[in-house]
Amino acid sequence: MAAAIPAKVRRPPRAPIPLRKGSGGSHIIPDTATELDMPRPDKETRAAAKARIAELKKIRDQAHEEAEKAKATADEVMWKAIAAELDTGEALQLDAAEATDFSRDHVAKRTKQYRTTQD
Repeated sequence: MAAAIPAKVRRPPRAPIPLRKGSGGSHIIPDTATELDMPRPDKETRAAAKARIAELKKIRDQAHEEAEKAKATADEVMWKAIAAELDTGEALQLDAAEATDFSRDHVAKRTKQYRTTQD
């Protein structure tokens, strides 16, 4: 005789988050009655904060640009070295493909411009 399988146990429902009137429920906004009263900043304070945030974004964008340049340089160095390995005849495109986890076709395309001899 098979043992009875217990019914799935459900968690109790979570307490609803109070919504502002007119929010339509499309997004959850805490009720203003439960929020702490925060003073609104004046225009000069907001402008200064906005300038600081813009500067942070500028620094981030510059760092991303430098990282992209470093990545492109590293790629070029790698593909030149792989092309040199293939040119010496000590490795095949298949070997490079297996070592890099790229397809043989991808290795051929990326090393083509750096090759001195063609297969």
